Amino acid sequence: MRQCATFAATHGISLVRLSSLILSACLLCCSVAARAASEADAVVLVESDDSLCLAHGGKLISLQLNTEALSEHSNVAFEVWVDRWFMQVQTADHTRHVLSAQVPVAELGCSQSMAGPQHWALSVIRRLPSVVNSFREPL
Repeated sequence: MRQCATFAATHGISLVRLSSLILSACLLCCSVAARAASEADAVVLVESDDSLCLAHGGKLISLQLNTEALSEHSNVAFEVWVDRWFMQVQTADHTRHVLSAQVPVAELGCSQSMAGPQHWALSVIRRLPSVVNSFREPL
């Protein structure tokens, strides 16, 4: 507390104002962390059976919006960046997918290719701003 009073005095602000600024910063950090956690929970990697993938001993890997995310964010889209790993080596493939209630699934590929195993890792998930139709009807 003594350091806060010294800081406030040297910078010409009141201790109450300094406390208010610190509290605002803490609340902002908490809300950003909560939003990031909700975005990370909105998208999952799903394995499913596919005849081509099963022929090579693998599963079809897809991105999918979580059912809770679909019900909570029916009019929101999520931008998902995915990294591909082939035979335990990260490839240059860094792909972008947009998932929404209209397009809740994006197929990535088989977990087992003819040449070897591959997997995907979620890199970035972010909520896209909602788009408002700004076009007006002609007069």
